[in-house]
Amino acid sequence: MLPKNSTWQKAKTITAGDFTGSNRFDLMVRWVDGEVTLYGDIGTKGLDRAGTQMIKPNDLWKNATQIVAGRFNTSQYVTDLVVRWADGEVTLYTNVSAGTFGQEHKLKDKNDTWRDATLLTSGEFSGNQKWDLMVRWTDGELDNYVGTTISGLGTEQRILNPNGLWTHDTVMTTGDFTGNHRTDDLVIRWSDGETTMYMDTGAAHLGSEETLVHVG
Repeated sequence: MLPKNSTWQKAKTITAGDFTGSNRFDLMVRWVDGEVTLYGDIGTKGLDRAGTQMIKPNDLWKNATQIVAGRFNTSQYVTDLVVRWADGEVTLYTNVSAGTFGQEHKLKDKNDTWRDATLLTSGEFSGNQKWDLMVRWTDGELDNYVGTTISGLGTEQRILNPNGLWTHDTVMTTGDFTGNHRTDDLVIRWSDGETTMYMDTGAAHLGSEETLVHVG
């Protein structure tokens, strides 16, 4: 996509969604200085180096600790964005498109609990039209919020109790990689570099485990 460079070392958090509504996924990046940039229609030809600036460098978005795209409203495309802020506030932006964050909906006021939300991803884990928000906490607990909408976080469904293993989950994302044509395949990159896919993950359980990258 790009050769090694100093610019992309400053990308703090990244998510993918179809914000341009073209049925091809785009890449949204929050940079270290708070700027947010959208790179449309990512494909084999790489990415538009300029992109579309969503917001200029600013102090507020420096505190956007995690961003994750999903389909939490009525759009057929993945045009919504959940942001977990450094103070624990959780915000949902619906109908995000090139140059605008659409409509803002507060899902959680600032709080101590959500400061411990270490990783976020979203997907069709429950099989509903509205996607779910999955959270991995600092203690390794894994929860799924089923049917998250503009009205609030969905029903909390415990997938894993606190445990030592999942504190080593360094990267967590979801895609449509199997034959059921649902965005419910959970991919985990562990702290030692091993990468695992949990195929056809459900609302309350992990799917079948498949190691994608072995270590050693």
